[in-house]
Amino acid sequence: MAEKNTYIIYLRVIATVFVVLIHASTGFLYHVDTTTFDWNYANWINAATRCSVPLFVVISGALLLQKDENIGEFYKRRLPKLIYPFIFWTIIYIIYYFYRYTNFATLSFEKIWDITWDKILHGANAHLWYLYMIIGLYLTIPFLRKILVQCNLKEIELFLLLWFSSMFISNREFYSIMPKFDLTFFSGYIGYLVLGYYITTVDFKWHKLAAPIGYITVTLITAIGTYLLNKKGAKLNTLLYNYVFPTTATSAAFLFLWVRQSVTKTGTVPRWILIIDKYSFAIYLSHILPLNFLHPVFSRHMSTGWVIPLATISTIITSILLTFILRKMPYGRYISG
Repeated sequence: MAEKNTYIIYLRVIATVFVVLIHASTGFLYHVDTTTFDWNYANWINAATRCSVPLFVVISGALLLQKDENIGEFYKRRLPKLIYPFIFWTIIYIIYYFYRYTNFATLSFEKIWDITWDKILHGANAHLWYLYMIIGLYLTIPFLRKILVQCNLKEIELFLLLWFSSMFISNREFYSIMPKFDLTFFSGYIGYLVLGYYITTVDFKWHKLAAPIGYITVTLITAIGTYLLNKKGAKLNTLLYNYVFPTTATSAAFLFLWVRQSVTKTGTVPRWILIIDKYSFAIYLSHILPLNFLHPVFSRHMSTGWVIPLATISTIITSILLTFILRKMPYGRYISG
């Protein structure tokens, strides 16, 4: 258990840092010019980090699908930890949207209501899509657990194979060349839950370099492939960045296994790692606010090579401080994430 908790800590921190890196770098990709340093630098960062959100889901599968809890107990313990932050940060980002992107004083009540309702239904900020997805997954976990405990490893591997197949069959990019089979049951982020369960129950007898080589290889394929897809394009092609695509799925799996085999059972976890782990969910939820302020400040004074890492580090630190203050307030620890 000590080993599991330790490597999960490192994985959660890596996923958190990766998310912020993506948001600190993606803006440089939308002006598609594959001859520039800025575009290629951002492309390589995104190629290495796009497994971030999938890693969070793999971790959930690894931790939760092996727990023996009834449905009522699971929902009572887990869902409030998602729903309270969901409500709070939706309100915060709606206020932020009106403050930053509108002339609020000139808006009619009807327009304010329409914008607010749309934000509630579809996400008050782009990154909050994750909450809509993970709440849906948490609703399925008690049922998925009952299925998996009845499956042997071969059957789970077949599920994962069908999940991989669905990434092509259900992908709009391949609509014209793929049969229209309905693989809904095997599609989407649910596969990452099963993947997390699978790779923590199987003892992989791989060479110690297999996982890091696998992760680096997939990163190379993603970066070079995205470069080639955009070499003559005017609009960014993000096919290989897709969160539900074989490149991202295999990257998440290899990185998970790499960290798992690299972390020692008895090693001491650095304090800064423990702090980021403690605030990881809150960092995810809050980081857009400091990032939108800090990123332009750095951009005015230094090159992209420095902007992305410095904006990432300062955003994480600021998000931790904001969360620390928020958790000191009444009910803050329930709503902060």
